[in-house]
Amino acid sequence: MSIFWGLLLTVAAYFIGNMDFAYLIIKRAFNEDIRNYGSGNAGTTNVLRTWGMKYATPVFLMDALKGAIVILAAKQLVAHGILNPYWLTAAGVAVICGHNWPVLLNYKGGKGTATSIGVMLTLDWKVALIAMAVGLLFLAVFRMMSLTSIVGMITLPIVEIILYGPIMTPQLLLTIFLACSTVFQHRSNIKRIMNGTESKVGQKVDVKKEQEDQDE
Repeated sequence: MSIFWGLLLTVAAYFIGNMDFAYLIIKRAFNEDIRNYGSGNAGTTNVLRTWGMKYATPVFLMDALKGAIVILAAKQLVAHGILNPYWLTAAGVAVICGHNWPVLLNYKGGKGTATSIGVMLTLDWKVALIAMAVGLLFLAVFRMMSLTSIVGMITLPIVEIILYGPIMTPQLLLTIFLACSTVFQHRSNIKRIMNGTESKVGQKVDVKKEQEDQDE
């Protein structure tokens, strides 16, 4: 019976992850596909660069919320003895995969940072806040959102080990996955960082020009 509930939770988590709010909000507001603009990514940073903070803020909050909801549900099922704690890891992995590779959007979604933050703040706020603080320090110095995401997520398993020891727990497994998936999703950003061509905070995409280019 626990396997049934675990699989149900994992599948539900994946499809909750498919609710890409960058895509949904921009589609609702402008009848445009955010993936046709800027970096082509359906996430907070691309919305910020194209349509600004007004739309990026709700995108970030809603994408983080869906990660939090999944982990809250998983924690309740684990607390009541319905599921093994490793199903919590599966649920966290599933919601991130649903966001990054959504079947409902032809597997072209976001990079998972906001959803990962929601997952970790709900799972262990201490680990999450320390990693976020490290990421924000890099943001203040280098002004690159991609580098902030990469450093923050890589910091998660390091902080986990420092606080709780090198024991392979479901939580440590999840932090390792979050770090690896973030690096993988930002591989093109890493190349641009190394080449010195990565965009910095404050740089805007000219949406009108891109629309005109598409019309030509």
